[in-house]
Amino acid sequence: MTFDRELAERISRQRDRDRAMFFAGRNIEVQAFDDAIQETSEGGQAVFRVFQGAPGCGKTSLAAHLADIASDDALFVSLDNEDLRSRDALGRRLHEAAAETSDRQTRLSGMALQAVASTLRAKEVGQELRDALTAKSVRDAVVVLHLDEAQTVAETEADVLRGLHRRGLGRLPAVCLFTGLSHTADRLRGLEGLSRLAKNAVVNMVPLTDEECAESTARMLQGLGVDAKDNKREEALAVVVQEASGWPQHLFCAQQALGRELLRTNGDLETVDLDKVRTETRVDRRAYYEGRLGTGELARWPKLVAAVALQVMRTQANTEPELTKLCRRETSRLDLDGDEDFNVDPLDFVRQMVEKGVLSQTPERRYVVPIPSMETWLGSIQ
Repeated sequence: MTFDRELAERISRQRDRDRAMFFAGRNIEVQAFDDAIQETSEGGQAVFRVFQGAPGCGKTSLAAHLADIASDDALFVSLDNEDLRSRDALGRRLHEAAAETSDRQTRLSGMALQAVASTLRAKEVGQELRDALTAKSVRDAVVVLHLDEAQTVAETEADVLRGLHRRGLGRLPAVCLFTGLSHTADRLRGLEGLSRLAKNAVVNMVPLTDEECAESTARMLQGLGVDAKDNKREEALAVVVQEASGWPQHLFCAQQALGRELLRTNGDLETVDLDKVRTETRVDRRAYYEGRLGTGELARWPKLVAAVALQVMRTQANTEPELTKLCRRETSRLDLDGDEDFNVDPLDFVRQMVEKGVLSQTPERRYVVPIPSMETWLGSIQ
């Protein structure tokens, strides 16, 4: 096979993890989405699906994959929070989406989307658009409204979300697809009128299996045209799988490091330095964790972040008051009370830890550090 150097360069410089180049696994999540599409045939309100989990677990790339593999009848519309501030704003976004429909999406479905958009914006719908709404090809179509970082939804979006939850998009079947951190469903349920999400509405993202990480990496090697003896190939896959720890973000870093080494060796896997792949992956992983702290209070007081997080793991805290109490205790233990630069509200601090994904809640409601390697990293900065 001929080494695809251009693809290797794309892999090595890719910084956008919104789309996994070598997607593998996630059968449970894909099935949950397929089930939502089927549920729309029952009519009435939009079907809600919430895919939630810690940062880097692959939520956004899952949504991109669902869009890629969806049937021609599924019209994906990406939303921002602003698009949900009013019916008129949602109507404008649907009009834009109707104009963006590609060859793989029927013109008639695009017209139906335009008709719904006009209805939302309280405008007269012409006969041609009314006809589009009653056509069979439209009745078979489903609009998928996707909101990423959905843990940020607020009361300003509640009216439109309630309308979608109760009435959907009228004659046009719809799925509301939310991707966000592990408290996304709680945020949605906290909005008035949305407390009763269906039992199957929430899907908690779990780590990838070692087999799925290996499959993704094998696809990468095949795509690159890399050939090698079975033992060297298996050794390279094992290194990537070990460094990935089941986390798509880490898998991405490990695959990039391997891609850089393949560029250096011009696709010769036999001479790739796998120790260098390990080292570069760990450097990238550390930078990713540091980036999770942002530039605010968490970044200013990383030792307090680490102390609180590790105590959470030891005590199995499961309420916000418990987190706050732990934060106060660790603040005193680290003697930060006497620091004149320290002016941190404990409740706000632990909420930021949850917002940034340093802590997340399990389905059993217990707070945890969501990624084992993140816990290790936090232990190193105490």
